[in-house]
Amino acid sequence: MARYLTSIESKATADDAFDLIADFSRITAWDPGVVSGKRLDDGPIAVGSRFEVLSAVGPRRIPLTYEVLEWDRPHRAVLQARTRDFTSYDVITVADLAGSGSEVTYEANLNLHGVRRLADPLLRVALQIIGRRAESGIRRALKDQVRS
Repeated sequence: MARYLTSIESKATADDAFDLIADFSRITAWDPGVVSGKRLDDGPIAVGSRFEVLSAVGPRRIPLTYEVLEWDRPHRAVLQARTRDFTSYDVITVADLAGSGSEVTYEANLNLHGVRRLADPLLRVALQIIGRRAESGIRRALKDQVRS
């Protein structure tokens, strides 16, 4: 299993930070490794809501359907996408910093399936690179959110 974990303090409110990061229809605002993200259903986001995310890995495009497993706005969201090759499990938590902003914790986990697990050491390295890019994007997007 590969894991990336980061925490980012922001002047954005917990509500604004959560809405920006946990709503994967807005994922292109912060994840440079994603080509597109859209909601697949209607109504308020809740457990069972789904998002279609198109990830770019080099020249390849990987379609992922994320499902919300937990949704406690503006505190915690858990989303999962499963393909025949791997499972992506993302956890977003947001803490209110008593009127001075918020702290976003983003955790990404990738589990390869079957014989692909042999590539776990390479995946761990790759996820650190991908994760740092997403972290940078989150920082930038949260700053932009405050300016708006």
